[in-house]
Amino acid sequence: MAYTINLTDGTIFATVADGTINTSSSMILVGKNYAGYGEFLNENVIHLLENSSNTTAPGAPLTGQLWWDSANGLMKVYNGSQWKTISSTTAQASAPTNNVTGDLWYDTVNAQLKVWTGSAWLLVGPAFTSGQGTTGAIADSITDNVAVSHVVIKLFVEDDIVGIVSKDAAFTPASSISGYTTIRPGITLSTLVGAQVPLFQGTASVAQTLEGYDPTDFLLKNVAETTTGTFAVLNNTGLSVGSNQDIRLGVAGTTATFYNQTNNGNITFNVNKNNVPTTVMTINGATGGISGTNISAQYADVAERFAADDVMEAGTVVELGGANEITQVTDELSEKVFGVISTRAAYLMNSLAGSDDTHPAVAMTGRVPVNTVGLVRKGDRLVSAGNGLARAAAPGEATAFNVIGRSLNDKLTQEQGIVEAIVKIN
Repeated sequence: MAYTINLTDGTIFATVADGTINTSSSMILVGKNYAGYGEFLNENVIHLLENSSNTTAPGAPLTGQLWWDSANGLMKVYNGSQWKTISSTTAQASAPTNNVTGDLWYDTVNAQLKVWTGSAWLLVGPAFTSGQGTTGAIADSITDNVAVSHVVIKLFVEDDIVGIVSKDAAFTPASSISGYTTIRPGITLSTLVGAQVPLFQGTASVAQTLEGYDPTDFLLKNVAETTTGTFAVLNNTGLSVGSNQDIRLGVAGTTATFYNQTNNGNITFNVNKNNVPTTVMTINGATGGISGTNISAQYADVAERFAADDVMEAGTVVELGGANEITQVTDELSEKVFGVISTRAAYLMNSLAGSDDTHPAVAMTGRVPVNTVGLVRKGDRLVSAGNGLARAAAPGEATAFNVIGRSLNDKLTQEQGIVEAIVKIN
């Protein structure tokens, strides 16, 4: 009775009649009562054990059949249309030998997967070794504080996130990430990694902003530029001008000092009119003397500081005497009158003698407000009225020794008031 040979899926492969053999595959199928069948059966078993080892592929292969390509040292499987090489995977500390293209090796020392290209091992990943910690650019998603997810790239070095790349508008992570209170579009660097503050190093041509300011908001030190705002130098060494820092402005407390590093310390102030410089004032660095072709002042009297026996207000008529150098005038028609306490001196002599309380400035010539009592007409001569006041001189009262000055305006009330006067003391 004939044998019916079925494939694994139940399909009939062949029918072998009694006393015959079948060679439809690379194995010899033996029918019932075939003489010498034992040799064929034993050879079939050996062929299976050696996976049809040969330099040429088995004839009439079946889908799923294995063949050891002895010429190339490769294990291959028939996929129904062609022989496909079977690659292997090895997990060990050192690179395996006798590899075929496509073999995989899991490097257990560095925790990395590699593939054999036919000539070398190509790293599949990860890019970092186990000794380097997580290092490289890794895609991730971060949920913000309003439950929106953002796709980002985290830049790792030895397990630390040095920077985060995002294309979204600025957001705050829902779960705290050390060094990242806010993640902004572009590259956000960590505020601190270990003991280091990550920075972009190198040079840049143009930045959109610096500390929130547009690049055009800054003055450059290598070009001539101007500013319409307040320019401040926040240190006491001040501002220097000149190729050798010839002129320097320094500050000590409320005192500003000009320094001339050359030319014996002389400082000259020029005004440029129609591109013609005109010397306004020169300060002699050796003597402190001031010279100029035209020196003017906003105020109108010449005064000097004198030691007073009391605090005196501006406009008070003073005389020589008292506990110190001057005291307020006490008598009418006093011939000791010495001047009037200045309101604003155009030129102040003995300026460092003391303060306005201890050494008030006494105007001895020029225009000055004067505390006055009684009626005063423009042009009246002023004499002392006592109690630090002046009054208009009556006919016959004025002398060369008691006149304080002459009024420049009318005072039409009897009460104490102020008149503007030209003061000249004899």
